[in-house]
Amino acid sequence: MKWLGIIVIILVVLVAAVLISAALKRKKDQVARERASELRSDAAATAATTQIQEARAREAQAEADRARAQADKLAAHAEAERTSYDMTRAQQEDHLREADRLDPDVDHRSPEYQPDLNGSPVHQDHEARPAGGTREVTDPVTRPRHDPI
Repeated sequence: MKWLGIIVIILVVLVAAVLISAALKRKKDQVARERASELRSDAAATAATTQIQEARAREAQAEADRARAQADKLAAHAEAERTSYDMTRAQQEDHLREADRLDPDVDHRSPEYQPDLNGSPVHQDHEARPAGGTREVTDPVTRPRHDPI
């Protein structure tokens, strides 16, 4: 009978452990269900906010796309204007070079030659000639220097 008592006690302990384990699992499952319900409620509450945010994001993206298209259009216009300016300036320079080539007072073969794009003729000596045919020449070598004392 002694062995029978020990076996019964072991069975009772095992049944108690199984029942306690089942109760703990039910409690854990209940807590998990409650937490899941809270998370679902939070998600449902933010669903409306999410839709508003999505609409704002789409609107901002559309505005950025419009601005980008406008910037591209303005850049293309600026490029066209720059090309037109460059062509006009090149044509002006061609005319000036031709005029300088024809002008006997301009040394267009000089390495320092640059056409004056302001339209005034450039003479060989690059100095204005006053009336009377004489000109004042200032020689940098004979100019007085101010040496420190």
